[in-house]
Amino acid sequence: MKNNLKKISLKAGSILLWILLWHILGSLANSKLLFKIPLPLDTLKEFINCVKLPSFWEAVASSLLHILSGFIFAVVLGLIFGMLSGNSNIFKTIAEPISRLIRSVPVAAFIILAWLWIPSDVIPSFISFLMVFPIIWLQVETGLLSVDNRLVEMAGVMGMTKTEIVKNIKIPTIMPFFRESVITGLGFAWKSGVAAEVICNPTGSIGALLSNAKSNLEYAKVFAVVLTIIILSLLLENIIKFFWRGNLYDKIK
Repeated sequence: MKNNLKKISLKAGSILLWILLWHILGSLANSKLLFKIPLPLDTLKEFINCVKLPSFWEAVASSLLHILSGFIFAVVLGLIFGMLSGNSNIFKTIAEPISRLIRSVPVAAFIILAWLWIPSDVIPSFISFLMVFPIIWLQVETGLLSVDNRLVEMAGVMGMTKTEIVKNIKIPTIMPFFRESVITGLGFAWKSGVAAEVICNPTGSIGALLSNAKSNLEYAKVFAVVLTIIILSLLLENIIKFFWRGNLYDKIK
C-alpha cells in the first residue's frame, strides 16, 4: 500500500513539475512571440469547453471506432500470419517481403498512397491496421520459434497429443510475445490513425478537429485536442493492461 502511494505521489509530482515548467517557459516565450503559446490554464479551459459540445464526443467516438476496428483486424490477421510463418518456412519465405515492405515505408507515405484509392473516412482504419499487423505477426512468429523443440519431443514421448502440446507448451510460450505486441500495437494504431485523420481530414474526427483548429489559428483548441489525444491514449493503454493483468491464458483455458 505504501509503495503504491509512493509511486502515485512520484507520478503526480513529475506531472505537476512538467506543467509548471510549461507555464514558466510559455509565459517567458509569450512576451516575445507574435502568436502566444497557450498556458496550462488556457488549455484546460478550452478542453472543458470542448467536452461540453456533443460534436466533440461524436468526433471522439468516430475516431475510436475507426482506429480500434483497424487495430482489432490487425490483431486477428497478425495472429494468423504469425502462426503460419512460425510453423512453415515456406510461408515465412513467401510472406516476409510483405512484412519488410510495410515496416520500411514511412506511415505518411502510406497515408498519401491510400488517399489515392480509399475514401478518407476509411483511411484511419486502414493505416491503423497496416501499422499494427506486422508487429503482431512478427512477435507471434518469434514466440513460436522460441518454443523449445526438445520439450515438445519429450512431451510427445510422454504421450501428450498435439492438441495438448499446443495448449500446454506452445500457447503459454507465445502469450508473453503476443501480449507485448498487442500493447505496443495499440499505441501505434492510435498515433498513426490520428495522423491519418490530420492529413486526410475526415469529417467528424479528432484529427479533423486538430487540423481545423490549426487552420483557424485557435492555438488553445489545438492544445486542448492534443490533450484529448494524450488522455485517450493513456486510457486505452491502461484498459488493455488491466485486461492482460496476470496470465490471461491461465484464466481462459
